[in-house]
Amino acid sequence: MARKQQETQGGSWGEMILIVLMIACIYFMLSLFDSSLTGENGREIGKYLRNKWGGAVIVLLLFVLYVCTAKFLKFRIPKLPRQILGTIQLYISFAFMLGFLKETGWSSELTLFRPGDFGSGIAKFFVLNIGTFITLILVACSFLLSAFFFGSRILKLSMPDMSSLRLRVRRRRPRKPSRQNRRSTDDYDEDRPEDILFTRNIPQPKLTQNDEDDSAQISDIMQNFSIQFPKLKPAPEDPQPKPKIDPDYGTKSGRQALEKIDDALAILDSGGNAPRKPEPKSSSRTRKLRRPLPELTFPGPDSESDAPDTRKAQPELRTESSRSSDESVFPPPPEIFGERSRFDASRAAPRDSGKQGRAIITTLKNFNVNASVAQVVAGPSVIQYKLELSPGVKISKVAGLDEELSLDLAVMSVRIEAPILGTHYVGIEIPNPERKTVSLRSIIESGEFINTDARLPLPLGVKTGGKILVRGLEEMQHMLIAGNEGSGRRTFINSCIMSLCSIRRPEELKLILIDPRHVEFPAYEGLPHLMAEPVNDLKTALKALEWACSEMERRTAEFADEKARNIEAYNRKVSKGKRIPEIVIVISELSDLMYAPGNEFGDLLVKLARKSAGAGIYMLIAAQKPSPDVWSSQMKALVTARAVFALSAQADSRNAIDSQDAAKLTGKGDMLFMSTSNPVAVRLQAPYISEEKIADFTEYMTNNLEPPEYTKF
Repeated sequence: MARKQQETQGGSWGEMILIVLMIACIYFMLSLFDSSLTGENGREIGKYLRNKWGGAVIVLLLFVLYVCTAKFLKFRIPKLPRQILGTIQLYISFAFMLGFLKETGWSSELTLFRPGDFGSGIAKFFVLNIGTFITLILVACSFLLSAFFFGSRILKLSMPDMSSLRLRVRRRRPRKPSRQNRRSTDDYDEDRPEDILFTRNIPQPKLTQNDEDDSAQISDIMQNFSIQFPKLKPAPEDPQPKPKIDPDYGTKSGRQALEKIDDALAILDSGGNAPRKPEPKSSSRTRKLRRPLPELTFPGPDSESDAPDTRKAQPELRTESSRSSDESVFPPPPEIFGERSRFDASRAAPRDSGKQGRAIITTLKNFNVNASVAQVVAGPSVIQYKLELSPGVKISKVAGLDEELSLDLAVMSVRIEAPILGTHYVGIEIPNPERKTVSLRSIIESGEFINTDARLPLPLGVKTGGKILVRGLEEMQHMLIAGNEGSGRRTFINSCIMSLCSIRRPEELKLILIDPRHVEFPAYEGLPHLMAEPVNDLKTALKALEWACSEMERRTAEFADEKARNIEAYNRKVSKGKRIPEIVIVISELSDLMYAPGNEFGDLLVKLARKSAGAGIYMLIAAQKPSPDVWSSQMKALVTARAVFALSAQADSRNAIDSQDAAKLTGKGDMLFMSTSNPVAVRLQAPYISEEKIADFTEYMTNNLEPPEYTKF
């Protein structure tokens, strides 16, 4: 009794596991179609499956669902190991085929036709090493191999000999035949229990004229019926004593023989049972009985094969527009930006921060400045001590003590912010000995970046205290990015480009990359957002800026016709097909353009800075040394947004942000930002992105979005 209870409990647990697996398979399949029924987690799972394993993974999910359903309903699964191998090979074949089609330039709007990293990797390896033609042959061979695993005989062209055809007919109630029509015992099978086997060697009874006509018609049907029957192994003999059967059974008249043949044809029409290989006849007067044959289905001309039909296993694919079909791959997954590294300001303060605070108070007292530490705020690169001055103490006394504090604290540099905007404190900033890196992914996944109203958000960095600062480029219009080599200037430019391309589609944003030094933007070649290939020579750069000026004039004229103030209002008024993208011009080094013969670049840049923002054309201008001959007074007045990294010369710092604070920065992403909304420079730690992740981002966008259509300037 206890054993039966254990078996019952085991069966219940097994059924529960099968139900869970079936629900999981259905959930994963719905996530592949980016269904709203699966929620956010389902969308993330669907993105991972499509990007990593491709749409062909639905073959595996359908097979697991088929196996679990059969086990739950207690159906027998024939040749399960071969079906498993065939399904795995079929998945590899589909992934290989989709990757090959992608390598040859074919693309589809359907999300299930994405080859994924698995299919793309296999196809790219073979196409690069053995060529397209041989790879196509390998794809076909891969499908043939999967058919072989399933047991298909499509390569076998010969048909079996119809002389060995034998039909299994249900035994009727025996009638005693007449003596003249009795058969010999050689016409019976030795081991057949309740069946009568008819072959071409059956003696023909005497028939009437009508019977002969019917028999001839049936013979014609049987001769035209050509089918290949599966071979079966002989059934084991019954160990029990086998009863004898009347040898005169079933041969009373020709009419009974015709009835037997009619029954056999009826069984064929309804998908009868597979015949057995003929066995040698016995010459004795009795025959041995055998167990009934298992019920097998005839593979007729219109019937299905035993191998599972993989075409019917495919679900119905939905048809979507090109924009909705890219929802599975755009925006790109956060994993492509690297690892997540969040900054926690509450744990960033070093243990000796209290000791340094007391040292600051002591140094100030030596210069007759009485103050107290009100708060210690830790940032990724600096620690800020907020001091509350005693009544009657002038701020100018504190502002000039940066070098003395640097000497007493034994630190590289000290920056004094007097006062902190919006407070009654004075800030003393010293380098953080436990410096933290801020990843680009942590900013892109933050609520400040996701919930921003800006059309072109830029991830500026993390402020002291851990708050993330995000500003829209359309609000700032243009921005200067200045800094020495190794200060983080290049990394910040790449972060801005990647964030813009991850939030806006190619039809909404276009980039013009001007790289006179040939080393800044080669990783972005083929990016779908590019309006042209990265510009490397000065002549093409001049043509690109001239084209931007003419495009600016054309757009402003169209805006006037539509009575629209800017590009946002214009795109709201016109139809979807007439909307125009915003354009961002990125210049990797301004000095290479300004030192060119003539003053053509300076005039074009001033013209663009003056009125291009209203036309939806913005600029990100980088300069290693923003001296007055590079960063002119006109550009300084027109471009108010500036992100300045560590500079070696105080004169360059004053020309860039009207103060010497840029010369006190520590490098490696430590920067000062100021704009119209931030009139006082804010200290930030810029996000970091590696060169490998930039290449991965470009490859992902190139593989999953349409290739760019370049404009000739």
